[in-house]
Parts: sequence; C-alpha cells; structure tokens
Amino acid sequence: MAQTEAIWKPTVFARKLTGRIRYFFYQLSVARFRGFDLYLNSPDRLVLEDVIIPYFVSRSEYHKILFIGCDWYTKPYRKLFKNKEYWTIEIEEWKKRYGSQRHIVDSFLNLSRHIESGYFDVLIYNGVFGHGINTKEDTEESFHQCFNALRQGGILVFGWNNVPQYRPISVTTECDNLKKFEDYFFEPLSTAEYLVPNTEYKHTFHFYQKPVAN
Repeated sequence: MAQTEAIWKPTVFARKLTGRIRYFFYQLSVARFRGFDLYLNSPDRLVLEDVIIPYFVSRSEYHKILFIGCDWYTKPYRKLFKNKEYWTIEIEEWKKRYGSQRHIVDSFLNLSRHIESGYFDVLIYNGVFGHGINTKEDTEESFHQCFNALRQGGILVFGWNNVPQYRPISVTTECDNLKKFEDYFFEPLSTAEYLVPNTEYKHTFHFYQKPVAN
C-alpha cells in the first residue's frame, strides 16, 4: 500500500503561539539582562543607566528625583533609585506598573497640579520630546513645568533625538522657557551637551540647572 504523506497545517492556536514566540525573541533582540531585570539595549540607555543615573544616586544633595515617562525598560529603575525619593509620571494608566511607588498618572504638562513648586532636586526628561511632546506650545509648557518643579540649583537632564522627524522645533534655540535654565557642566561626561556615539537618531543629553537667586 502506498504511503500517504501527511501535510501539517498549523492551527489558529499554533499560529498565535508562533507569533508570540517571534515577538518574545524580538523583545530579546532589543533588550539585555542584568540579573533578573530586563533593560533596553541601546547606546543612549547605556549612558543613562551606567553614567547619568549612578552619578545622581551617589550624590547626597540630589534626593528627590522625578523620571518623566514609563515603559517596560524603566521598571528596574526602582532598584537603582531605592535609596532616593523616586517619583515617576506617565499619562497612560496601564504603564504605572513600570513606575515608582510614588507614581502620578497624568500628562507631564499637568505636573504642577500634583506637586508644589521647587520640590525636586533632579528631573530626567528623556525620550518624551518628539514622542508625545510634539508642538511648540507643548514644548514651552513642558519646560515651564520643569522650571517650576525644580528647586533653585536643581538639575534637568534633557534627552532627545536630534533628527528632523523627532524634533518638532529647534528646541535649544526656539524654546523661550528652556532659556530660563543655565547649562550645567556634567562632570562624568565632561560637558553640558553630550551626543551619544553610534545612535541612528543622534540622541543627545543636555544638562541644565535652575539658577540660584542672588
């Protein structure tokens, strides 16, 4: 009797499972493990996590810290800031799982509704300009909120992609509220403005300080 070759046709469940497996390996391709935590694997995140955050963690004068925006790759920051008063703010409620215990569910543009003026020592405003803050009006308001939230002498870390598609305005020259800040010389990188090498989107960290009144 001739043998009949069986042809396997994947079920709907099998196709869904295959898709999930592919997505899992895609996530791994853009991530790296440290212990049991998952971190985003990109040059700018390495600078943020290996240079910028450790500097502020090590300095006692910087205790109250706000991180703007949350996603899966920010969840481990709770551990990095475990000895600080660490806050997060994110407009999408479902992302609060990736934030701090002191988490605010709201637009960053409404920050002053939740905290008093001059409350924070450090604000980390990274990857939000051009990815949610997309107009000149919103950009101006975002830096107004930063200025209001920081104490005198407080530090603003502004990380952004310096390419046309993610640069709604020429922020460093066109934003009036950003001009209220002074450049801050960030010792670990020996500059106030650092272009991360080998990033497709020219990710740049700019360091600012709220002036101290005379």
